[in-house]
Amino acid sequence: MDELIRHGFEARKDWSAYYTTAVESPARYHNRPDCEDGSKIAEKDLRAGTDGRQLCEKCRAAQRPPR
Repeated sequence: MDELIRHGFEARKDWSAYYTTAVESPARYHNRPDCEDGSKIAEKDLRAGTDGRQLCEKCRAAQRPPR
C-alpha cells in the first residue's frame, strides 16, 4: 500500500474530502468522516479528494446550520 494513502476511518477523519472508486450513481464525494453513506466505502475503493464530483446530500445537510 502506498505510504501516502491511509484507509479506513482514520483516513476519513484526516481528509477534507474523499470518494469511492467503485461505480456509484450519482457519483459524489463526502467531507464528513461520520457520513452514513461515506462510511460504507470499502477500504480498497477509498480515495482522497473530490474527483470533480458533487458533494453528498447527507454531508451537505450536516453542514447547514440548524434553523
